[in-house]
Amino acid sequence: MSEDNKPKLDLERRKYKRVELITNVKYAVLVPKAFEEGLIQNISEGGLCLLLKKGLNVGDILHLEFQLPGDNPESIKTLVRVQWQLPKEGKFLVGVKFIT
Repeated sequence: MSEDNKPKLDLERRKYKRVELITNVKYAVLVPKAFEEGLIQNISEGGLCLLLKKGLNVGDILHLEFQLPGDNPESIKTLVRVQWQLPKEGKFLVGVKFIT
């Protein structure tokens, strides 16, 4: 997606600063609960941007499992709600908000 085609997000509405984070993530839509895999693109205190092979619906609740880079091998497990989605080169950028 070229810079001209990127959605114009109202950055002033964001509560938290985004930090680039490229790492693997496992996710499951709560019904049915079968994990798929994708990539986290960035993270903030309020949510994540995911790159996924399949599209989701705004409002879907996902169970995520991922690890932050560093020495701690413990997985983070959390629930998120899909806030938005955009197609990107045959995949989907998906914005999610933490709910737990």
